[in-house]
Amino acid sequence: MKKIQRLLVITLAILLFNIANALEITDVRSDYWASQEIAHSIQNGYIYVVDGNKFKPEGTMTRSEFVTALLKVIRRNNEPVTQDTTFRDINNLTPNKQNVILSEQIRMAFGYPDKTFKPNIAINHNETMAMISNITNGIFDAADITRFKDYKQIPLWARRAYIKNVANGFYVNYPDGLKFNPTNNLTRAEAAVIFDRIAGNLDKVIDSYRDLYDTLSDDNNGNGDDGDGHKKAEFIAENTLGLASFAPNNKIQVYDTKKIIEAGNILIGTALTPVSSRKDLVGDEYVFTAPNDVYSVQGTFLYPKGTEFYAWDLKKGYSSWRSKREKSRVVFHKYSLPNGQTYDMAGVPFTKNDKIVYVNKAKNASKLKGLGNNKPSKKEYMISVAHQMAPLIDYSIDKGKTIYILLTGDMVIPQTEEYMNLRTKPSLLEEDI
Repeated sequence: MKKIQRLLVITLAILLFNIANALEITDVRSDYWASQEIAHSIQNGYIYVVDGNKFKPEGTMTRSEFVTALLKVIRRNNEPVTQDTTFRDINNLTPNKQNVILSEQIRMAFGYPDKTFKPNIAINHNETMAMISNITNGIFDAADITRFKDYKQIPLWARRAYIKNVANGFYVNYPDGLKFNPTNNLTRAEAAVIFDRIAGNLDKVIDSYRDLYDTLSDDNNGNGDDGDGHKKAEFIAENTLGLASFAPNNKIQVYDTKKIIEAGNILIGTALTPVSSRKDLVGDEYVFTAPNDVYSVQGTFLYPKGTEFYAWDLKKGYSSWRSKREKSRVVFHKYSLPNGQTYDMAGVPFTKNDKIVYVNKAKNASKLKGLGNNKPSKKEYMISVAHQMAPLIDYSIDKGKTIYILLTGDMVIPQTEEYMNLRTKPSLLEEDI
């Protein structure tokens, strides 16, 4: 009964808040192009009115205001901050300080190469697209942006983010539907439209941002769940994946319900089917399998021998003088555990100098270490390996050959009792479990 009363009080409070704010807006007409999305954003508390009764739809948003709103959209705003910031321009006087640090903590925002966040400057379209891309599902070749008049004005570091966001519908380009205006500052009206679209499609937000961290309340027994019996995940530790010493990233986030192998890690897969860029067609699917159980360096079980990684031929490249297909773009899009459970992933065959790197030929790993020595941030990693994230090259992978797989998105592995039983045998650290 107490829970019902509490819900009624909360509902009444929200209704009163919404009515009050709806009455206060004086500078957004009902026929304004984003009026509905602005109303939704105000109702949900993503963006508030300013100067007493104005929304200022053509005004800009600061970077700290944007991350604060986006955290609310993906329901992460109530999460406690558990780490110090690495941004050297964030201090006690910074507006929305806790939200800026939280956005860094959950790896939604990565700041600038000089280790600053610049919280008080207006956020532009490029930065907006990059931040949204960090938390959403999809692959970087799922949409064609060449139909937009100004796509060439998008910097290379942000181009793949636009491609993914266009595929997901998380972009706005008003009044010209064929222009991105990439260097323009994001207006409050444009932000409202984007937030409304994300809020209405939370299934497109990566599991590690959405499912693991939903805002939870206690049930009558004092147990933390979301009302549907879903337990809130608890962070346990950060581990290291050591399958390839030259990997651009080697971090694994371990929770009590899931493990997250971060983008930039390198996996190993043996081809169950041959791959040939000169013979295969767009849409052909290939299967690679894990030759062994995989554990972190610290001994945490990640996935079992026999896990299958599925890739498809996404695009063909033709020779300029023979008009024959010679190259392919191969992209990994899902993985399947030996018990048949299948989940999304994003990756590509790891290449160096436009050639596949085979496991049995990587004897001199020092020649491949250039990307991984300085432990780059996720943003720095994305920039440094942009040319490798969707390689269009001449593929010829024989059945039985083992290659490296570069993750271009976080790989989330749900941890269940059935999943733990898939291990061929426990590691030394797990023998007593």
